Amino acid sequence: MRLGRRAQPQGRDVLLDHVLHTIDGERQEIASRLHDGPQQLMTAIRLLADGAQHALETGQTEQAGRTLERLQQLTMEAADELRRLSGSLHPVALEQSGLVQALAALTETLQDEHGVAAQLTSPAERSSRDNAHDAAVYMIARETAVSAARAGAASVAIELTQSHRSLRLRIETRGGGAPDPAVALLLHERAVRIGGALEVTGQDPQVVTLTAPLP
Repeated sequence: MRLGRRAQPQGRDVLLDHVLHTIDGERQEIASRLHDGPQQLMTAIRLLADGAQHALETGQTEQAGRTLERLQQLTMEAADELRRLSGSLHPVALEQSGLVQALAALTETLQDEHGVAAQLTSPAERSSRDNAHDAAVYMIARETAVSAARAGAASVAIELTQSHRSLRLRIETRGGGAPDPAVALLLHERAVRIGGALEVTGQDPQVVTLTAPLP
């Protein structure tokens, strides 16, 4: 199935419902992760800080040292969890290091958070003159891969190639069942916005291919 035009009105209704449902679900997930992760870690850090202060005031220097070591460990865990949360909200690596590094970070997220075997094949480096263009490409990869992971996919392979005039992104997912039509519509809209075309083929494996001109 090759998509190259904007969604029709009835398709937009499906797309809007999907976007709203996704936003609500992600907000709920983020709230839950904040409560179960950083919030509880911050509470533990505060209690440990109080304990370290008491140990220092009473001359228990060895106990204070052990408590400070535990404090350092917990602050590192909190920082890592906040980094993962911020990465799910906005691809920081995209702005800092570019599309290739952002896609590499995406494969790590698929492995660490979803337990999916993920790999990336891409140029070692890639220069870009349009952050909005790269962001659209990244979001197509992310939405395809994360949707497949949530549907139970076992593996995701992302391939990025580029010529002097165009870019090609190919995402192959194995397992996870049939593609969600609403996700396909959303991917299509993103592709159209950068003058590209999206092709979805197969079911298991499912292959999503974006071909887009370079900005």
